[in-house]
Amino acid sequence: MPAIVNRLRSPRGLAIFLLLPILMAAFCYYTLSQLSTHSPIRNRNIALLIAHPDDEAMFFSPTIQSLVSPSLQNTVQIVCFSIGNAEGIGNIRETELLASASILGVTNVTNSVIILDDPNIEDSMTKSWPEDLLASLISDSLKDLREENGGKGVDTFITFDKGGVSAHPNHVSLLRGAKYYLRHYPKQNDILLYTLNTVPVYRKYISILDAFVTTLLDRVKNGASEVEEGEGYNGAPKSAMYLSNWQGYRTAQKAMTEGHKSQMVWFRWGWITMSRYMVFNDLVLDTDLS
Repeated sequence: MPAIVNRLRSPRGLAIFLLLPILMAAFCYYTLSQLSTHSPIRNRNIALLIAHPDDEAMFFSPTIQSLVSPSLQNTVQIVCFSIGNAEGIGNIRETELLASASILGVTNVTNSVIILDDPNIEDSMTKSWPEDLLASLISDSLKDLREENGGKGVDTFITFDKGGVSAHPNHVSLLRGAKYYLRHYPKQNDILLYTLNTVPVYRKYISILDAFVTTLLDRVKNGASEVEEGEGYNGAPKSAMYLSNWQGYRTAQKAMTEGHKSQMVWFRWGWITMSRYMVFNDLVLDTDLS
């Protein structure tokens, strides 16, 4: 402690100490100003496609908490393609998913969350899922959601991108299944498909700092004019970024610690503390159905 005090007394140390609040303020101002150019998804009937119970909390918390805001007038539903039964506790994890979704703000979870348990779709770290089967399951699920939602059909998918955040084959399969559905099922090509951006591992664990990195890279890559236009197919935003405040971050952690209690092994504490996906999501509109 005395050494730290002595450093602060030096002109250089004092200058650094005084500059820190200014740098943090600049970081926050820049990040928030850039996020404001990415129009939020609004007035949509959304189906979040996930592979396992806890995906919604570990990867999509900022998105879910933002989209359920009444001001955006969205309907948010979740389709989970397995019960996560790799360790034989699938029945427990089903219940945990409902609890987590409720914590994150999804309303009427018994009707808004569909959990599938097809024998050909197994929770596995090594197996990919057949895209045609996934498309069939998507079709059946959307029919159920339409019935539960007063006849209003899903018009927006949100799922993992081709990197699957962690290259998990189940995650990656969902994108292929969603694209297969949009390509091959009649009158479904007007559904928007947004994917969650996968970042390199050295950015995955810098928490909120990656919001600054992402917005800076986005500005450099796209330039000011394209970012400000921000609209893609049918007037929908080309991208959407969601940054949680402190309360949202704590809610995301609660969805894991109180919702998915069975999954809170030691390394997940590191994830819910350090992962950028617990506090920041950036989604991209996918217009390539190849």
